[in-house]
Amino acid sequence: MNQVTCECGYEARAGEEGQVVDQVLAHVRQDHPDLVAQVTPAVVRGWIEVVPG
Repeated sequence: MNQVTCECGYEARAGEEGQVVDQVLAHVRQDHPDLVAQVTPAVVRGWIEVVPG
């Protein structure tokens, strides 16, 4: 399972890396609009942790 946990406590989990990237980018747009320009798909991929499903 791929997972990213935001500093605000939001957690994105999915079996596919691309799904997690999409979830995190949507979260950033909604809850952290000031960071949209800095948080790219490549950045999010660097945050992904593989955790037991």
